[in-house]
Amino acid sequence: MLYEIYLDAIRNKEKRILSFKDSDQDKIESEALSRWIKYNPLAKQCISAGVDSSWNKRIFQGFDIYIVNAVSVTSDNIILERKWENNLGVTRSNYLEDKALTMEAIVTDDSADVVDIVSVDGSLIPRFVKNRQSFTSQIVNIVKRHDNIVFISKTSDSRAQFCTLNSKAGDIYYFNRIGKSAGYSTPFENKEYLACRSLIEVYARLRDGTPMLKIEICGRTKRSIESDIKELLCMLSYHSVAGYPYCLKLAHKYCKVSNDDVNRLVNIYGFTNEIGSRDVLGE
Repeated sequence: MLYEIYLDAIRNKEKRILSFKDSDQDKIESEALSRWIKYNPLAKQCISAGVDSSWNKRIFQGFDIYIVNAVSVTSDNIILERKWENNLGVTRSNYLEDKALTMEAIVTDDSADVVDIVSVDGSLIPRFVKNRQSFTSQIVNIVKRHDNIVFISKTSDSRAQFCTLNSKAGDIYYFNRIGKSAGYSTPFENKEYLACRSLIEVYARLRDGTPMLKIEICGRTKRSIESDIKELLCMLSYHSVAGYPYCLKLAHKYCKVSNDDVNRLVNIYGFTNEIGSRDVLGE
């Protein structure tokens, strides 16, 4: 069947790409260009921390063996805070993901007092969309106490900025289409998630030719971000690797729970040969 699928894709590639293209694509890209400010950040020395979380589990007959954790680490490879849990239990629905987000919020809160900037991996919006009320209330309380927390993602399907122009793709797609220069988009207030006081979106590229980043700042006004955005980008550029904060690379490395990690835990608990077990689910 794969042969037929590939052949169909080759035959219909142009037609399908054309059908996806926006009727007002040139207009959307022109609007994106008008919002793009070219700027080459000058690395500003600072103490930065990256925060990330992860989970994985092995499914047995009516119960699971799972690992969930979160970590905060500086760009100098110093672990500031970590939370973790491994156990046996019934982990239905989004239990482990919610637990990971709770741990993530805790280590973020603890780290914000001792560093200049905290970069949390991922976007806030999907978490709000999934109605994770406990996490939302935690984040609201945390950003009330700290103004040095940002959320950074390398991909995004948010259409908040160009949806009025009937865009089909995410906003990041159009900012990527207008060039590869370093800079940032004019701050945009996403008013759909006012539970977080305010949610400001900025798309940025820290170096020419590097990947686009989506930066979300919660609890700040658009005016205050406009005056601080250049300093923020300079801080993010410090210790960045290929246009991405090194502390986030380290955080992912330390928190990632692989299949091998869960299999070792299964061996420790003595369930290696349990009848009816299913393979681990995550990475």
